[in-house]
Amino acid sequence: MPNDAVFNPSSQPLYTEQVNTYVTPGVASFPEADAALSGLFFAIPFASTVTTAAPLVLQVFNPAGSGRTAYISRVTASTATSPVTLTLLRNATVGGAAITPVNFNFGSAVASVMTARTATAAPSGSPATLTSLLLAAGPVIVELNGRIIVPPGNSLTITLTISTGSSAATGGISWWEY
Repeated sequence: MPNDAVFNPSSQPLYTEQVNTYVTPGVASFPEADAALSGLFFAIPFASTVTTAAPLVLQVFNPAGSGRTAYISRVTASTATSPVTLTLLRNATVGGAAITPVNFNFGSAVASVMTARTATAAPSGSPATLTSLLLAAGPVIVELNGRIIVPPGNSLTITLTISTGSSAATGGISWWEY
């Protein structure tokens, strides 16, 4: 007889034991899947050349009274050279161009309540820095899985900056709303 534990230890990430998957199947999925099915999963992309005077800036702002809260799913960034700094800011002021968020459910007519902006000028105001990462050349994906929550009247901004020279860069933010 093998030395297998009879019970699933509670110290494991998912404390469950499916014993009859044919009669009563169990399905586990990320909240993004349900949000996408409901037409409430969105993203904004941006590509630009980053210089010392022109960072890549992306912002999602949840207007006061919107009736929904945004849950940040992931932040993506990539650069052609290094070192480039990726910074996540709370409640920065961003000028620039307004863009329309993309709904990941292509068959849905639901629009995001978030106001999205892209810019190549540094944000202003008194933002709080959530995190700052020094990137090597290539892509990075920061999986947040809803751990950054943007209630009405708040914003999340990402910036990609370079200390010298220039680099091609891309960035993106994806989120779901409820």
